Amino acid sequence: ASSACASCHNTTAFAGAVFDHNTTSFALTGAHRGAACVSCHADGVYDGKPGTCISCHQADYNTATPPHPASGFSATA
Repeated sequence: ASSACASCHNTTAFAGAVFDHNTTSFALTGAHRGAACVSCHADGVYDGKPGTCISCHQADYNTATPPHPASGFSATA
């Protein structure tokens, strides 16, 4: 993907920018396809965002039933 602003935005508006996540190392499949960008990028990290499950699903892991941390389930597996 180009890092030139004009490759996605024009001089009249930022809205409507197009980004093809499938050109990254983390193609959006399954439930990820419908996720809002902010679901994973609320921290403002876009370039270099880890592709590990836990990088976006830490809260899910922490509150899962059975309790995953206490049950010894690995957060990285």
